[in-house]
Formats: sequence, structure tokens, C-alpha cells
Amino acid sequence: MEKNVQFSVSWREASRILKKIRASNLRYTVRQWEGKSNIVFVFPKVSVSQYVYLYIIFGSMAADAAGGGDH
Repeated sequence: MEKNVQFSVSWREASRILKKIRASNLRYTVRQWEGKSNIVFVFPKVSVSQYVYLYIIFGSMAADAAGGGDH
């Protein structure tokens, strides 16, 4: 089961996370929604094992992924 997921993080956290996901070879895009101070990492077609990996990396911010579904 593959699905698109996204995680919203602060700019401070983004640099830490970016270092970790660059080594993973996962495809992603980074977005900032107008009027928002956080940025969003969007991962297309993530498998269950990849999602678990991302959930661990994003830690407490992974709760945002629940609302991030198939946008």
C-alpha cells in the first residue's frame, strides 16, 4: 500500500531532518504554504516500511502526517 505523506516542521527542525532524509534516497519536495511559518516535506508514494522510517525521523512532528494523506 503506497500513499503520499507530508510532515510539517519548523525551519529549525528542517535542517536536522534534511540531513537524515538525504541519506535515505527517498523522493520528496519541500513546500511552504502562504501565510505559514513552517515548511512541509511531501513524500510521494511511500511504502509502509518507508513511512515507519519517516515516522521515526520526524518524531513528535509525525502526528502531522495523519492529516497529510493524499493531497
